[in-house]
Amino acid sequence: MGTPTPGTRFSTSPPVAPVPSHAPCTSSPGATHTAVSGSSCQEPSPKSEAPPRDPKTAHPPGELVFRWHWTGVALYVSFLVFCNVLIPCLLFYLLRIFTPMPTKELIGISSAALGVSSCFDAPFRLYRLVRFRNTYGPLGLGSWWHLDFVMWTYTFALLVFAIPLAVSPPAALFTFFLMSTTMLVGPVGVVFLYSLFSPVLPCRCSSDPRGTRMKPAVFYTIEDVAAVDFKHGRAFREALYTRYHTSPPFRALVRKLTVYWVFASVLYCGLTAAVTWGAPLQFSFGWVLGQFFLWVAASAAGCVFLAKRGMRQEKEWWEEGAGKMGDFS
Repeated sequence: MGTPTPGTRFSTSPPVAPVPSHAPCTSSPGATHTAVSGSSCQEPSPKSEAPPRDPKTAHPPGELVFRWHWTGVALYVSFLVFCNVLIPCLLFYLLRIFTPMPTKELIGISSAALGVSSCFDAPFRLYRLVRFRNTYGPLGLGSWWHLDFVMWTYTFALLVFAIPLAVSPPAALFTFFLMSTTMLVGPVGVVFLYSLFSPVLPCRCSSDPRGTRMKPAVFYTIEDVAAVDFKHGRAFREALYTRYHTSPPFRALVRKLTVYWVFASVLYCGLTAAVTWGAPLQFSFGWVLGQFFLWVAASAAGCVFLAKRGMRQEKEWWEEGAGKMGDFS
């Protein structure tokens, strides 16, 4: 968590309680992470407490090292905008101006470019996750098809997203086509909302085994994106579990950010619906596609602000003690 300087090493704290390389035990908020040798692990008591703190030297446990570079991020974002905004808009508006092509054919041709980026990034991510599972994959023993939370959620959202792209052009359902991006954001928002109720997992979810309580979805998103997409590997997963199980303010921050993204998803779907039914097609086509990236940028800025504030509160809590800073659990 946090906002590092591009290209530099970002560390939120020195390591305090390293986690074994096998599957971590999940526990209720406030519980200390406990593991035994071998591939088995034991759940700690819900009443167990975080390690004792010295107000002068205490730090949040679990070192979260995050490195990134502007070049890679900028190239990837440019690739997404090129495939999902620039090409569809050029095809739609140029063909509309210079050809007598009917609208449903314009939509069909222009929509063919949507999702092209997913044909590249999704397979590459899947290959890295499966081929180098011991380096980037979730903690614990499991089959190759035990993918992480982000991969399953992304795949589910893409399948829903493909429905309006395939159905709306031949059926001339133009409003349905314009709502296609909500079919991508909406399912993710539903999954995030579901995670807030901490249901018992019916199957493995990233590094959490079946039968444990689900954590807020932002936790798994941080874990999987950092470990796989930014190549920080299993060491980051282990450190993140240490941080989550021993730092009540960090758990509270993860939950708040999950709630934030649920509301952001609802806001996006509402704005898209308003433009779709309140503006003519020649305007709404380009606006809806560009609006998605504007929403991502604005929502990410708000997320960074909340994350920085939450990290400061966590640092103060560990320095001054739970009695003075209040209960974050």
